[in-house]
Amino acid sequence: MDFKTAVKQEEAYLRRVYPTDIPSCTNHLDTYFACNAIRNLVKSMYRYGYLREDCSEKWAEYKFCMSLKWMGMDERRDAWIRRKAIWWAKRRLGKSSEDVWQIRDEPLPNWPKPVDPARYLRQRPHEFM
Repeated sequence: MDFKTAVKQEEAYLRRVYPTDIPSCTNHLDTYFACNAIRNLVKSMYRYGYLREDCSEKWAEYKFCMSLKWMGMDERRDAWIRRKAIWWAKRRLGKSSEDVWQIRDEPLPNWPKPVDPARYLRQRPHEFM
């Protein structure tokens, strides 16, 4: 799939999810402040040993939202959807942790067979009494 197709698909999806309205700038500001909250900083230190969270993207979202204030509501919605569609398309087409997995239709040939519970109970009834 090419990038333009991915962006068009994302735009169509976002238009269905946000048929009339988009998140307010206050929501973006709240997300930025939540990113810098002590709870998230402590969680990052605990999990990774350093401050992993980079809140610059959330701040950029807030600034972008504020830059749309002079536009009409339809123009604002179109600009916001376009920006989000580009972000999602980049994320979809970029590398991901899911790239290491291959989808299988059937188990591996040497995968163990499922245990038959009736047979197991006949062999070891004392374990369940």
